[in-house]
Amino acid sequence: MKTQLLEELGTFEWDSNRINVLLREFKLEPFTGQFDDPSLAEIVADVTDEMLTELYALVMGIDVDAVADIVESATDDGPWKPNYARVFLSHSAKHRKFVGEVADELALIGIHGFVAHDTMAFSKPWQSQIEQALRSMQAFVAIIHPEFNTSPWCQQEVGWARGRRVPFYAIRYGVDPAGFIGRDQWPSAAGQSPAEVAAVISSWTASLPELGAAVIEGLFESLRTAPSFIDAGTAAKRITSLGALTNEQWARLDSIFWSNNQIYGGALPSNALQPFYREHQRPWPPAKPMALNS
Repeated sequence: MKTQLLEELGTFEWDSNRINVLLREFKLEPFTGQFDDPSLAEIVADVTDEMLTELYALVMGIDVDAVADIVESATDDGPWKPNYARVFLSHSAKHRKFVGEVADELALIGIHGFVAHDTMAFSKPWQSQIEQALRSMQAFVAIIHPEFNTSPWCQQEVGWARGRRVPFYAIRYGVDPAGFIGRDQWPSAAGQSPAEVAAVISSWTASLPELGAAVIEGLFESLRTAPSFIDAGTAAKRITSLGALTNEQWARLDSIFWSNNQIYGGALPSNALQPFYREHQRPWPPAKPMALNS
């Protein structure tokens, strides 16, 4: 929020006079731009969470309660799987089954694709769960079937994603998107399988700087909880495509390897991981954690 706030204050609409009127309103020291005085980033860095919420709402033109909801949802997993990258999959209800299969493929590689009516809990109002997912998503993908452009729900979801300024992507299925997003060129996936569409989404998600760490964490979690050696093999293969890992990530992978018998006891994950370990001159198989040895 602080980063987005500073980016907005850096636009031409916010000159130094207007910025200082804002700062005085919140009893903050003025921004002079002088070398020895605090920078705007330093001034913003010191504000309280409560003040940040009000500042953000005022500068971005968002209701304070909506900002508070965003902050609250950021500390709650809500409808999302813990430690997975959060990607909202906007789609027409007619194609829910297909998009659900795309989400299933994404789950194997550490990305939780939110599909309305599939992800939601039955005990909670469905609209509030969609809104919570929109508030807490990290990225948004619109899957544009012909019915998408005439769906008021899909159009509202697009508007929500644009208003929140989260990373945005669209995939065409025989029709171009309507409205503001129609001005951009988006890839066509006509005739592609759910696995192929998931591969497109995962490649785009992994390329986002703000989601790189979440994708890696999601991949590790997907491997750790793999229910079968086939799913473990899929997650392991995707991890090997990441290239180099940090020492901390290698240690995490070593531990995960021995945490699930579908990994250490399965041929597919071992076939993927063994050359990856040897390429990076890591011991194979990885050493067991002390707790397991005892």
